[in-house]
Amino acid sequence: MSALRIVFLPCLAVTLGASRRLVDEHFCHKIDIYCHHRKMSTMSALANKRAISSVKIMTELGQHYGLSTSYCLQNTGVTPELLEDSSALVTGAQELQVIENLVHGLPEARGLGLQAGMRYQLTTFGIWGFAIISSPTVRDAIDVALRFTDLSFVLLKFSYHETAESAEIVMGVEHIPTHLRQFVVERHLAVFMMLAREMMGSEVLAPREIHLTIDELPLPGLADLMPTTHIFLGADQNRFVLDPSLLARRVPKANAATAAFCLKQCQELLNQRHSASGLSGDIRAYLLENLTDIPAMSEVAAHFFLSQRTLSRRLEDEGSSFRELVDDVREGVAAELLETAKLSVESVAERLGYAEPASFIRAFKRWTGVTPAQYRRAR
Repeated sequence: MSALRIVFLPCLAVTLGASRRLVDEHFCHKIDIYCHHRKMSTMSALANKRAISSVKIMTELGQHYGLSTSYCLQNTGVTPELLEDSSALVTGAQELQVIENLVHGLPEARGLGLQAGMRYQLTTFGIWGFAIISSPTVRDAIDVALRFTDLSFVLLKFSYHETAESAEIVMGVEHIPTHLRQFVVERHLAVFMMLAREMMGSEVLAPREIHLTIDELPLPGLADLMPTTHIFLGADQNRFVLDPSLLARRVPKANAATAAFCLKQCQELLNQRHSASGLSGDIRAYLLENLTDIPAMSEVAAHFFLSQRTLSRRLEDEGSSFRELVDDVREGVAAELLETAKLSVESVAERLGYAEPASFIRAFKRWTGVTPAQYRRAR
């Protein structure tokens, strides 16, 4: 598995009734809380809606290099007129298509993703960015960033893991086409540096280590900007490793009233986005209600009064697929049952509807790159 490693608390939404069908009663509360958050953070990065401003920034980068607006927007369904509508929303898949166009149209441009990321400002991220920098501590800021990731322009899959020795932020890129990963990794690296600077001001918030799957830094001298950080290239995962002592550090711009207001606005906006998440959100909720006996695509199509072809086409339009939704739901619940509920592999396999543990183990390794036993040991 290729992953940009930054670890955050996962989240997924399911009703208490569905939770009770998942696990024994004394686990219900934990699973219900987990599922609520998991939906917010692991909603498909390519299917979720985001403001059009990121597409506009990347289009402007293309224009800087001489590409036409129409070329930058080809195959996205976004018109030049829509680009000027600040209230418009696009999917992550549409944003990724713009990246595809830039990479294809500018094959000789070095550090293109980094250049794109450097064009983002705190205001580009709206209320999500302000919620981060007004958080009381670095740990709170990380929690807010993860909890409301769907309000950002993130294309990667985030996770967070904290021990007494380190805190790791992991960003999974396995769902990104291989030839676009360099751009996406570079862009997220630049955005991380910008947010850290905006959050901490003159105080340095430098990771102890940065592991990147790319083979070379996009621009000479980039490492000089983080002299205390050890940078490892060609890694099997992309991850930021922080010293846990940084987590309790106060954020200079922390403001309790501002933070409360921003969190309230983030939650309201997130609820609006999810309520309008289309067919993907409806199917995800339906799958969560039937976890122990996941319905076939034909059954799901019939439930929503659609043909299989129409269902498949509509999910594709939203940047998703039926297989991806099933995997997302199963992966999220499996991780929580293994880590928090501490159930055996056999019990988790049974609760997720697998006929035998071996099938579940193979599926879990396909999702995460490790076996359930390795995953649990790492936690």
